[in-house]
Amino acid sequence: MVSIFAKMLMKMLAKNKDHVFVLDEVDETRDVFDNMGSKAKPAKGVNYEEIQIGNIAAEKYSRNSKESISRVILYLHGGGYLFGSYVSHRALVSKLCRKLNSNAYSINYRLAPEHPYPAGLDDAFYAYKWLLEEKSILPENIIIAGDSAGGGLAFALLVRIGKQNLPQPKAAITLSPWTDLTLTSDSFKTKREEDPFFNYKNIETGALVYLGSESPENPEISPLYADYKGWPSIFIQVGTRELCLDDSLNIAEKMKKQGVAVTLDVWEGMFHAFLFLSTIPIIGKLIPEFKRAMKNIQTFVDSL
Repeated sequence: MVSIFAKMLMKMLAKNKDHVFVLDEVDETRDVFDNMGSKAKPAKGVNYEEIQIGNIAAEKYSRNSKESISRVILYLHGGGYLFGSYVSHRALVSKLCRKLNSNAYSINYRLAPEHPYPAGLDDAFYAYKWLLEEKSILPENIIIAGDSAGGGLAFALLVRIGKQNLPQPKAAITLSPWTDLTLTSDSFKTKREEDPFFNYKNIETGALVYLGSESPENPEISPLYADYKGWPSIFIQVGTRELCLDDSLNIAEKMKKQGVAVTLDVWEGMFHAFLFLSTIPIIGKLIPEFKRAMKNIQTFVDSL
């Protein structure tokens, strides 16, 4: 049963649902996204600093701990391939570091419409290689994570890693991953009224500008069409009140059929990438679903 505070939050989100995004608003919307994220406080006990990974702006997160920490998260932020940065997701990434006893790197991969596919994926792949080659981090100590478009990009990165014959990471953690940019799954039709967060036209715009001239069935764009041979353990968290529900359900089913160890964490009545809003001051602490959802991620990581 969905808590009363979660229902209140969804009513607040639904007030902005009817706004149809146009590309002329991209800079303004990016600023709003980052400003919203910057108001959430980073987790205690986690230090962060801005760094460069080649030409990629990034942020490094370090646990303030006396013990040696080997686990590293490579985080790919959400935002429909149009918005988001390490600023917008700083509080969430730092929280993951504290809860999962990990260090992390969060990157500002290039965004559409200025930089359609494959720019963002190229940046993610460069960052992964950098962890392996420049930082000498063992692949079995790396977890790739992301939400929404960043979750889809995390899976696309696994596709690219396989194609380039690099060792796969230990696992991938995704929150409502966007895995099928053909936008043809049933939930894109059946959840349009129920979704309190997304306007379908805005998702359609994001898909079109990210694709450029590429086919949406390219596995590096829509990982639903990938071959999952050799993939690591996967965690997928998703709510039932979201347009992208089938993006999670369908890819999890295909992965399981190909022998991938998948943990599918479905939340009845919850919205898209809901854990991202767990860092909101006051209300983030009032919604019990947030704490339980993070605990499920901890349980998954402890099982690796």
